[in-house]
Amino acid sequence: MNLLQDDWIMIRRRSGSTERIAPVRLTAGGEDPAAEIEAPRADFRGALYQFLIGLLQTARAPRDLRAWCKWWDEPPGEEELYEAFAPFVQAFEFDHAGPAFMQDFDLPAAEPVGIAALLIDAPGDKTITDNKDHFVHRDGVQKVCRSCAATALFTLQVNAPTGGAGHRVSVRGGGPLTTLLVPEDSEASLWRKVWLNVLPADALGYSGVESVVDVLPWMGRTRTSETGGVGDTTPETVHRLQVYWSMPRRVRLDFAGEEAGVCDLCGQPADKLVRRYRTKNYGVKYTGAWLHPLSPYNYDPKGEKPPLAVKGKQGGIGYRHWLGLTLGNRDQMPDAALVVKHFMRQQDKFPDAARHTRLWCFGYDLDNMKARCWYDSTLPVYGFANDRQRERFAEATGKLLDVAKEAASALHKCVKQAWFKRPGDAGNEPAVPQSFWQRSETEFYRTLRKLASADLMPDEVLISAYGAWLLVAERTAVELFDEWVLAAPVEEMNMARVVEARTTLLRLLRKSGAAKQLWRVVKEFEEVKA
Repeated sequence: MNLLQDDWIMIRRRSGSTERIAPVRLTAGGEDPAAEIEAPRADFRGALYQFLIGLLQTARAPRDLRAWCKWWDEPPGEEELYEAFAPFVQAFEFDHAGPAFMQDFDLPAAEPVGIAALLIDAPGDKTITDNKDHFVHRDGVQKVCRSCAATALFTLQVNAPTGGAGHRVSVRGGGPLTTLLVPEDSEASLWRKVWLNVLPADALGYSGVESVVDVLPWMGRTRTSETGGVGDTTPETVHRLQVYWSMPRRVRLDFAGEEAGVCDLCGQPADKLVRRYRTKNYGVKYTGAWLHPLSPYNYDPKGEKPPLAVKGKQGGIGYRHWLGLTLGNRDQMPDAALVVKHFMRQQDKFPDAARHTRLWCFGYDLDNMKARCWYDSTLPVYGFANDRQRERFAEATGKLLDVAKEAASALHKCVKQAWFKRPGDAGNEPAVPQSFWQRSETEFYRTLRKLASADLMPDEVLISAYGAWLLVAERTAVELFDEWVLAAPVEEMNMARVVEARTTLLRLLRKSGAAKQLWRVVKEFEEVKA
């Protein structure tokens, strides 16, 4: 199976019909184009988007934004894509005796493993031994079709968590957060959804591909990291485009003895099913200042350590992360992904249909090699007339978020104060602050829409938004305090402690930190206006 020319990616067309297509047929379909990827798992869907983005970025990056706009308005035909992919066809053979997609070039004898171990959320050996596979059961996946095997392999390599001694993590670390731009237009084609995340060559800043081995690591001998191996792999030792195709795990699928049947993942009949693979530790060890264009990063303030890709977090992705993920670095917030920053800075130069977007955020929340949750959400993206408006909007949003953070923290502190005689000795109750973020999310985005819709963001609009948000934060925190405290057993409730904690909450919400400063700004503006 060749992953560029054979039909293996399941898509849904605009009409609702589904079929498998090859990447060279991505734009085929005429009036009924491919509209979405249909995958049996959420992590597979995210991985297939990254596969297609990486493929186009590697094989056909537009020269500049003008060239990018040309293919946005007039997508290439199958022949053009075939020509663009032609130099890489051999590298995307999947069941080849020689170099094979995402598989070790020359893997020595290694222990065979059941195919389910490719899945990041599959129970590990210790979990099975301890009989703790309560939610994802053992033996649920024993045979998969080649399409699902290829997707699972790619998903593992780009998200690879720690896996024991010598089992390397992905180039972005274990369980990276991926942020993609998606058109708001519900009728947008899959081509446009993918192309929106392909950067022009002049924005990416990478040189052209001279050595396929430096970009696609499975085309040559593995840069192993055991004693006597090549050691670390930095952006200076290979081509930077390898960031899209990182291969930290040494894997070789076993295609011997394949038989027909039904795939345990997608439920589709297949002529050949894969049951096992071989693996070995000490694969490619990615270190240094790798920057994946589809992930946000945290930077060391002193510049002494390499940037760290943001990971999936407990509680998911919500509006408390919005500013960093969309507009970039502010204080301790992450810096937005390169593809997002490029879009925000060049917004006025994009076609009208491309300007109205949302931000799709997804990734695993991993505890070392244990997958705790998969998070998948979309956040709004706003347009701005100029840099000054964008800067003022970011400053105002930062102030709203500061108020929210303090309100969530005050709620957490005071609920524990009401519950426990010695709240300092009590552990964290993450559900309490998380409830604040969830309850206030709709109002936050409503406030942002008002700010973004004001062309010059006059003081009247700004102060009105501040005042409204301060009241939302205060009301939400007090309502949730009452709900959380009243949820405690009556026999354990100390009313004197509850009253004291509620009084403390009201004081913190009005007379401390960011809220106090913003209330002062609102009051002074109203006094001047009067």
